[in-house]
Amino acid sequence: MLKLKKLQILGFKSFCDRTELKFHGEGIAAVVGPNGCGKSNISDAISWVLGEQSVKSLRGVRMEDVIFAGTRDRKPTGMAEVSLTLIDPGVYDGADASGEPEIDVRNEMPGEDDWDEAALRTAKSAEAEAATVEAQPGKKFDKDGNLITLQSDEPEEPGDNPRAAEAPEEQSAEGVTAEGEAGAEAGASAENVVLKIRRRKFGNPQLRAGEIVVTRRLFRTGESEYLLNGKLCRLRDIQDIFMGTGLGPESYAIIEQGRIGQILSSKPYDRRAIIEEAAGITKYKTRKRLAESRLEAAKLNLARINDIFDEVTRQMNSLKRQANKAERYAILRDEMREKLRIVLAGKFAQLAKEATEIEAELQEISKTMRLKSEVVEQLDAAHSERTQRGYALEDEANQNRERISAITLENDRSSARKATNEERCAELLARTVAAEAELTRTVAQLESLTQEREANRAILESAATDVA
Repeated sequence: MLKLKKLQILGFKSFCDRTELKFHGEGIAAVVGPNGCGKSNISDAISWVLGEQSVKSLRGVRMEDVIFAGTRDRKPTGMAEVSLTLIDPGVYDGADASGEPEIDVRNEMPGEDDWDEAALRTAKSAEAEAATVEAQPGKKFDKDGNLITLQSDEPEEPGDNPRAAEAPEEQSAEGVTAEGEAGAEAGASAENVVLKIRRRKFGNPQLRAGEIVVTRRLFRTGESEYLLNGKLCRLRDIQDIFMGTGLGPESYAIIEQGRIGQILSSKPYDRRAIIEEAAGITKYKTRKRLAESRLEAAKLNLARINDIFDEVTRQMNSLKRQANKAERYAILRDEMREKLRIVLAGKFAQLAKEATEIEAELQEISKTMRLKSEVVEQLDAAHSERTQRGYALEDEANQNRERISAITLENDRSSARKATNEERCAELLARTVAAEAELTRTVAQLESLTQEREANRAILESAATDVA
């Protein structure tokens, strides 16, 4: 039988500051307060630290909702941490759990005049941030000592923590693995910046005999971890400890409003799980189920081994035949190589003789080719000379063609000018004839006008005489 001794909450729901609740003595401990003061958050914190994975049971939508979301005067925290301290009265060697409660006496309390709530709130906020930074895994520092924040591409699910499951139990409170330090030095050489992985400080709680401290942390980056007595562990390790005590996955020790009626009205099969948990046989049934699953896996492996054995047995005869063929092949290959050496030696001698004869023929052909090359060079020289002469004649012919084209063009132009002049002469002749006819008409008109003038003059003189 385990008894609850202490509950520490930091950044969980409405508990933004580190809050410690101590439970002394035996009997019933009641948490009293008005609506909205956080009474239910205490039971949620206990359920959460014991491994509750249902967000709906924690009155949230996402697991990240359990982290303090901030207020108007306080910014959000980056981590939610709950530590639960349990003791076994039969083994615990500390203060008597059934004795008087321990009183925390503080001799130095601020007076009413010196009370500064804003400063106290700032100090508490700084303390919470320092605790978050101290517990945050995967941090790096640059050469100036500034913290470098790393964002995870694939955040871990809060329900399971592979990193915590793979962490060695012998990990010290101040140490990190040698591979991590080597990786940090390699990263520093690649980036030309001195990067050091910050050493995790899990603390070294001074625990008494029969005392168990269970801690659960959830970071806003999505990482989650479980600690048992200050050491990283798996969720399964914690569930194995509390299995059969009423604090396991089928917990009946924490019942909210409406759960009692649901239990009473549930089906007998559903109610059986709670009864078995209360009877303490869930642990054995779980062990039985795990043993059966391991036995089933062993049976499957055995069946697979038998299949492989049968298959190998069927392949043995074929492999034997192939081995005999391979041995015969090796013998025949050696004989073939020996005979092939003899054949190749004779072939080589024959090829050497043929090469000598061919070399003599090549020398004769080379002499003939040199003579013919000289003749070809002479012919090339004559051909080059005649080619140059042909080019000269072709240039002269081109010049003659250009002169003929120029003369033909000039002749065409002269013919065109002659035709134009003839047309102009005909036109001028026609204009001359028209001008002579016009002149004849003008002379006749002049004579008629002269006669008319004489007649008018006679009339004028007659009129002047009459006037006189």
